[in-house]
Parts: sequence; C-alpha cells; structure tokens
Amino acid sequence: MALSSPLRILVLVVSLTLTGAVNAQIGGSITVYVNRADLQENGSFRRWAREFEALHPGAKVTVVAVPNYEVAMVSRFEARDYGDVMMVPRDMPRATYPNFFLPLNDLGLADDLYFADTWSHGEHHYAYSQGVSPEGLVYNKAVFKTLGLEPPQTLDELLSAAETIKASGRIPLALNVGAGWPLQQWDKAVMIFADDGRYYDSMTTDLAPFARGKPYRQSLAVAKHLFEQGYSEPDFILDSWEQSKQAFAQGRIAMYFLGSWVIPQLVSEGIPSADIGFIPFPLTNSNEAVGILNYDWGIAVARNSRNPATAKAWVRFLLTRSDFADVAGFMSTVKTRTSSTPQLTEYMSTQPRMIQAQPQSTEFIRLANKAGLDFMSGSYIRDILISPDFEGSMDYWNRRWRQAQEK
Repeated sequence: MALSSPLRILVLVVSLTLTGAVNAQIGGSITVYVNRADLQENGSFRRWAREFEALHPGAKVTVVAVPNYEVAMVSRFEARDYGDVMMVPRDMPRATYPNFFLPLNDLGLADDLYFADTWSHGEHHYAYSQGVSPEGLVYNKAVFKTLGLEPPQTLDELLSAAETIKASGRIPLALNVGAGWPLQQWDKAVMIFADDGRYYDSMTTDLAPFARGKPYRQSLAVAKHLFEQGYSEPDFILDSWEQSKQAFAQGRIAMYFLGSWVIPQLVSEGIPSADIGFIPFPLTNSNEAVGILNYDWGIAVARNSRNPATAKAWVRFLLTRSDFADVAGFMSTVKTRTSSTPQLTEYMSTQPRMIQAQPQSTEFIRLANKAGLDFMSGSYIRDILISPDFEGSMDYWNRRWRQAQEK
C-alpha cells in the first residue's frame, strides 16, 4: 500500500533523524595501540588516520606503536589504561573478554571475515583479525640465483641449500633467537606435523606432548638442528630483528621462516620486491606442499572507551576500506578482497594443502600458563635451542606439562 505524502514525509524525517543520530556518535578522540611500529614509522597509520577523519570529520585518531607489544601492554591492561582500540593479548582467557572489550557483533561483519569466531565468547565476537597470514619460507631470490639454488621442496633440500649458503659466507636462515618472538613459528609448525589446526587442544589430555614422535618434539627438533648446524645467525643473545631485515635486503641472510607480513618490511629495507620469494616451508620430506593459514592479532574495542562508536568505526574502516592488508603483507580478513602481493601468488602456485589455524581453548592457555610455557612468545624455545641437552629439555617440558595438569 502506497504511503500518503504526509506519512512519507514523516517516515523520511524519522529516518534522517536516526541516521544523523548514528553518524553523530562517530566523533571525539580515540587512541589506538598497535604492534606494527614499522607502519607507524613509514607514515601508513598517519595516512589511514587522515582518511578515517575525512570520512568522519568529528573524529580524531591517535595511533601509538608499542614495540614488544605482548610484554609492554601487560601493565596497561592491569591499570585499565589500554586505549580505545587495541589487540587482544594472546594468553588472555576467553572468559575475561567481557571484562575488557565490547562485542563487535553489531558491525555485521562476521559472515564476510576469515577467523570471525577466533575471539568469541558466548554469542559475542570481541575481536577480528587485523589480517590473514600464510606462514612459509621467505627466501632471497638473488642469493639463490647467485648460488645456483632452486627453492627447496623438501626438508633435505632445505638443509642442502643451507649448507651451500653457509659455505658462501652467508647466513642461511635467520631464527632471531635473540629477539625471541620470531621463534613462535616453531609453535605454529606443530600444526603441520600434527596435520591439525586444532592440535593444541588435544594436548590438554596428553601427559607427555614433548615425547619422541609427537608433533611438538618434531617441530622443535628441526629448529634445534638448524641452530646446532650453524645455519642461523651467530649472535643469539642480542635482539637483532631489525638488523636481520637489513642483512636480508643486503644478501647476507638468505631465508626466514615467517608469515607474509614480513615481506613489505623487507621491501622497506631496500630490496626489490621481485627478489623476494615466498613458498610453504618444507618441514618434512613428503614432497607435498603444506601451508598454514593463520590469523594475526585480533583488534578489539575497549569496554571503557568514551567513544565506542568511533572505535568500532575504526575497526570497520581498517578491515573493509583501508589498504592495511596489502601494506602490512597480509591477505585481507575480508574474504572478498583480493591481494596485490605477488609473493602470495607464488605461494598459492605451489597448490599447497592449507591447514587453517584454530584458536586455542581456555584450558590449553590455562595449562600453558601454569607450566610456564610462553606459547607464541619464544622464550622457552630459545632456552631449548641454547641448551646443550635437547633430550633433557624435552623431559623438562613433559614434566612441567604433567605437573600443570595435576595441579
């Protein structure tokens, strides 16, 4: 039934009033804490803030880059001083999300995103991944060409290439033992050995997850072999993360085991993008390309934000309108957005069987914390690599894990 003119006018006025009310909520200042200092230093976050403020003239965005985010933000969360938009600490139990964050369901994005349920609790989504990162072998094509090497497809080929690279006076693969956090890759590699993106949850009932033949031991054994053979950087005490990127760009380091996010950081050090290759990391001799599709940090909105509508609008903007994913080296979290990164094309050209990482259960996080295993942070892996007794290290962590279960 057609509406009469007065009624149509009334409906239009009410609609415009409600729309204006919603838009009016997007205003005021918000502070955004991020882990990507590189994107702050190169001006990307300032550009995105200007673009957001142009869309919402009443809004003001201040971005604060926090190096070593995992550690540095602990005191801010304890003091309830963690800004308006931030990333969810990896070891935070899901049950505590409502204490710190606002639900994001009202953004209406969940059906369009990868890993939408990763930071869910009950029926609410408390964060969405800032990007999607394939994990793999980042290699210097110029070094490989100079030495007559082909990208390795098996672990034996990787080790053979590493020996050739070492003999040339270069560092085959930067583990970044001194920095610590890049060693989280060996936590992730466990999913490939287990062939299961949910493997960690099975550890909650396993009394000896570091025993011989099990995925964690297999992953750490590869890392230990690379370290013991001198295939990684000689300085394993100092944090040389930034220097390692410069060394890669200069051809002094040939490989990394990292996510796609590192690629634009390497380009910013001066290496041509065409000289950077990216393929699934060959952890076994199966001759099958197996990759990990992983979520990155989850972006959340503070429960105590004074401008929650603006903070949520920023999350929507970053994921759906900005070029954050391409600049940061990710696949977009939005399934329908395509990547312009050639390295991702190379990666997928290997037709890998992809294992999609799943969020860890609260029980796994609880046990890891009790055992003192700093999951995805790297310190315990550094201790294992430096220790002369690998078997003793595995026994130690089996004992710690069993004690955590008993408690």
